[in-house]
Amino acid sequence: MRVAGIMAAVLLVGTVVAGCASPETDSPSASANSDAHPVTTTGALGSATIDERPERVVALSWTDADILLSLGVTPVAIGKAPNESGVQPWTAESLGDSHPAILQGVNTNVSVEEVAAQAPDLIVATKSFGLDNQYSQLSELAPVVHYADTPSAETWQDATQTIAAALGISSQGDDVVAQTESAIDDAAAAHPALDGKTYAFFVGPQPDSTYVVNSTDDAGAKFLDQLGLTLTPFATAQPVSNIPGRAQISNELLADTDADLILATSSNGALESLEQQPAFQSLGAVERGAYVPLAPTQAQSIAFPSPPSLDWALDQVVPLLDSAVQR
Repeated sequence: MRVAGIMAAVLLVGTVVAGCASPETDSPSASANSDAHPVTTTGALGSATIDERPERVVALSWTDADILLSLGVTPVAIGKAPNESGVQPWTAESLGDSHPAILQGVNTNVSVEEVAAQAPDLIVATKSFGLDNQYSQLSELAPVVHYADTPSAETWQDATQTIAAALGISSQGDDVVAQTESAIDDAAAAHPALDGKTYAFFVGPQPDSTYVVNSTDDAGAKFLDQLGLTLTPFATAQPVSNIPGRAQISNELLADTDADLILATSSNGALESLEQQPAFQSLGAVERGAYVPLAPTQAQSIAFPSPPSLDWALDQVVPLLDSAVQR
């Protein structure tokens, strides 16, 4: 599946971003409209006024970088992704031959000095967890465009439109959102076996328990819902944990988690602890092969969505779900 006007991604193995954008190199924004400025955006932590078209944009998260790239703007620095190269595969494809600096600190560990070294005239942080700890310092460097409520509550649609407005290209942001949503709808139509099927999604298993997605407001759940899948009543009935959109259940409850499709992911290789549980092995979906273990990158493409990441997921994740649910 391909979203018109958005670069699709291919999986890069073992690639390390070798270069960094120097403070003398401006980030291109060919379609930004200087006549639209000044622009003011308002977020949970304050407002940001952008007086003129930004030339040196820093993205504090890889999701923010993805959105900028989908809008035709290459940031001079991007938040580090949790892989060897520090860049997600779909981001790498969108970057092409560009090599922005990779910010080594992420979330609460973002280094204000590291950002300052990039001489930014705009900082984008719609998905920057822990921004509240550094907002006042960062806003002294440049306007900080960020989330309206919390990073986890900010939808990719809202983030795209907010960032586009700050760049003076609101209509282009609307187009990117519409194109991406259309591509997801097309994928749902192309995979009718998913429609009406239930799923359970295990995240980060522990030795004695595991987290399950329990909210339809979860970013990944919204994507799966648009494909026609629905969370099980058992999952949505579980109380929320300290992680938004997640419930923590003991292994004793695994027998109650069966669905038409079972998904699971872990960033620390802990899936084995879940897969070895007799109750998990006895689930009907697991026994018939309707179980899809997702690699961290695959799960991140829908858990931290952006137009490029969702486009990548349509190619790299959806076919796996379609194949499994028909077993």
